[in-house]
Amino acid sequence: MVKLKANFKADLLAMARRYLAADWGPKVPQLSDDDLLIRFFDSLRRRPAVVPRRLWVADDFNCPPDQVAGWTALQKKVVEGGDLRPHLSRKHSALDALDGLLNEWGVHHLHLGIGPAPGASGHVQRSGPVLFARITGEDFYAINIYPHGAWENSNVLESLHRNWPDSIKNYRLKGVQGEPLSEMERRNLRKVNAQAATTTADGTVYMAIGGGVASSGTSADAVRLADMLSSDIARLPMAIEEQAEKFLPHLRARGYTDQAEIVAALVAITSDAFQVDLPDYGVRFNVQLEGGCFHRRPSP
Repeated sequence: MVKLKANFKADLLAMARRYLAADWGPKVPQLSDDDLLIRFFDSLRRRPAVVPRRLWVADDFNCPPDQVAGWTALQKKVVEGGDLRPHLSRKHSALDALDGLLNEWGVHHLHLGIGPAPGASGHVQRSGPVLFARITGEDFYAINIYPHGAWENSNVLESLHRNWPDSIKNYRLKGVQGEPLSEMERRNLRKVNAQAATTTADGTVYMAIGGGVASSGTSADAVRLADMLSSDIARLPMAIEEQAEKFLPHLRARGYTDQAEIVAALVAITSDAFQVDLPDYGVRFNVQLEGGCFHRRPSP
């Protein structure tokens, strides 16, 4: 059995803290270790990655004449992979700001200004009407342009359901009755960090497409992902022991003896594995967990 000297949880937290500090600035050092991973996963949906996306426009999309220039410029950014973050809410510059539209329906609101906003915030000029859009890693679904503050308008969900039902099919509920909520009722639920299943005009019921919020006000999806990742990290030492035959020949070729303690560090998380570095031997390898929670690898 290999003898590891490692603290993979500390490595993970250090990685998350470095990422957040680079993108979110001075408040990150104040985050506790318990909150860090939750804030990390929440940050990923708050600021869309800078990548090209397919642009989809709803059937009833209507751009006011005074917003055409801004909408045209934003479309160019979407398809060419420009940075969409300057168009987002200023509140998204704070990790702990709540966004009911994003939490419940997975929808961002984007400002359609052309020039920079006053000050040094890095945002574009704030527009009165704002674009509502669902943004994924590959697609940008332009729902419509609404007045600023129309966060509870049920037409947002109706448009997603009518135009791109396959994109949200995983959020449909069967055997559950949704609530016919007014905008005020929905606003009040969001204020107390609660959401109800929502029924569209044709009777289809959806859970919170944005993942919803926990009772504490943090993203429920972020809490789930943080728990899954923490669970897998706790299993990582045992997985390395079970998969030791993959890397022991490389260590022995570099002077390792079976009695020696091996210093190990978690250095990256890929799409399907944890990357572990053995610095004393110049060896780096991927560890996959059978039945893992985070990578969803099925048990044999």
